[in-house]
Amino acid sequence: MIAREHKTEDSPKAGRPLGNVLFVSGSNFRHRLNSPARHLPRGLAPHSQSIDIVGYVNFYGGPPSSRWRRLASGIRNVISNRVESLRDGATRQILVRRLHMPGPLEMLAEDLWIYANLRPVLAPVYDVGVVGHPDNALLAAILIRTGRIKHLIYSDWDYFPSYVAPRWSGLMTWREGIYVRLADGIISVSRPLAELRQRQGARRTAVIPNGVDFELFQRANDRAFHPPTLIYSGSVDARWGIDLAIRALPILRDRIPDIRFLIAGDGPAMEELQNLATSMGVGDMVRFTGMLPYEELPALMAEADIGVATSRQDAFRQYASPLKLVEYMAAGLPVICSGGGEAELLIGESGAGLHIPFTPEAFAEAALSLLQDPGHAKRRREAGISYARSRSWKRLGAQMSECILDMIKQSPLTSARTS
Repeated sequence: MIAREHKTEDSPKAGRPLGNVLFVSGSNFRHRLNSPARHLPRGLAPHSQSIDIVGYVNFYGGPPSSRWRRLASGIRNVISNRVESLRDGATRQILVRRLHMPGPLEMLAEDLWIYANLRPVLAPVYDVGVVGHPDNALLAAILIRTGRIKHLIYSDWDYFPSYVAPRWSGLMTWREGIYVRLADGIISVSRPLAELRQRQGARRTAVIPNGVDFELFQRANDRAFHPPTLIYSGSVDARWGIDLAIRALPILRDRIPDIRFLIAGDGPAMEELQNLATSMGVGDMVRFTGMLPYEELPALMAEADIGVATSRQDAFRQYASPLKLVEYMAAGLPVICSGGGEAELLIGESGAGLHIPFTPEAFAEAALSLLQDPGHAKRRREAGISYARSRSWKRLGAQMSECILDMIKQSPLTSARTS
């Protein structure tokens, strides 16, 4: 998208293309896993007159403890520490304490609780409300009905009905439908997801993919001495197909005896993968680092040669835009991925790696082509770095500002349209 100055009745001053912005990131803002909810608000801030970023903290939020201690501490938090507001210039971070209720009740009542606690600290009105995650859909509707936001933009990070347990899928679909009906525009993380929203009836759609802290991950290009190494970073979940690289290790070991596989993260499949590595006789070749601070990932990637993103093909991955792909690229790692969707499109247009069928033989063939052909690996690495440079969160924040401006220029005030 080409940046240009907008001068409309609803547009703010030149040099500050957006007015007062409310960005509801919700639980993802403080989640230990990487998420666009942590990066996009900061990328959008330089293009806003002011921005309030809303994140949630847990009912308890402390170290592991007994059930009763957690309950007692959570109740104290709810009574005395429900909302915290921190200002840094034109950016304000508002943290709201969540309740802890049985699943169905929490899914339906949390929005009312959040709004009741936000109401005293919010500005009287915001030019734009950007809201992410279906969990916040009812909150978005309340913000519109009460006139707190003039225009609603849905920041569409994932296809959540396929991410949650089947019993919650229908509720997530209904919540996503609220955004489709009410939002002036939907900014999706991938092209397949934007196409889905168009079919569902969204007024306007745009694509802002997941990005990367380019300066941070570029540090990995100062390579450390290491044996031939594969790396996976992220949630350790069976759907992400981490087992494929482990199943390919016996094939790779015959050609590269000192090869190893680093797995940075934790999750429900950790024990299953450890047992698989042991049963296949490659336990000594697989290193589980556990969850690392985000800032430490580049140092670990500096000890690797290939980034692994071999997801199984399912509805969630079809619509996702994996953050790890662009982080691998910025770190100078050629990528091996699978699962189709946006990941396949991204690898095809960047030239930064190989998209393969989900078989150990295909994985081994791809890994060998990169590890044993330095010229091939160099071409993929250089293509990935160039591509990742264009996907910094700073650049994506500017693009998101332009998308929002285009969407609100074409739309009446949300509150007027829905009244």
